[in-house]
Amino acid sequence: MKYLTRQGATAYLREHGLTCGSFLLAQLAMTGDGPQFRYWGRRPIYTEDNLDKWIESRLGAPVSVTSGVRRHAGSVRSRRIARRRRKQPAPQSLSAEERA
Repeated sequence: MKYLTRQGATAYLREHGLTCGSFLLAQLAMTGDGPQFRYWGRRPIYTEDNLDKWIESRLGAPVSVTSGVRRHAGSVRSRRIARRRRKQPAPQSLSAEERA
């Protein structure tokens, strides 16, 4: 089994077509969203197997046709629409004195 430092893990991910930096791996390690790793003293080390499993977990389902596929709920367009909706002021209700 081969162990990789964070920089080695970054190089491995780049060899497999993923643009990823060691800073991103550090951030993902803090949030728990990155690949599994172990510590060798104070240094995090990764295995190729754990990196491969993490890559597979991040991939979407295989797609053969793109027509008719629903957009992801977190798409840029849906976020823009939600932002526009938030900017509209809420309707003000009139008190009994103002209605009279």
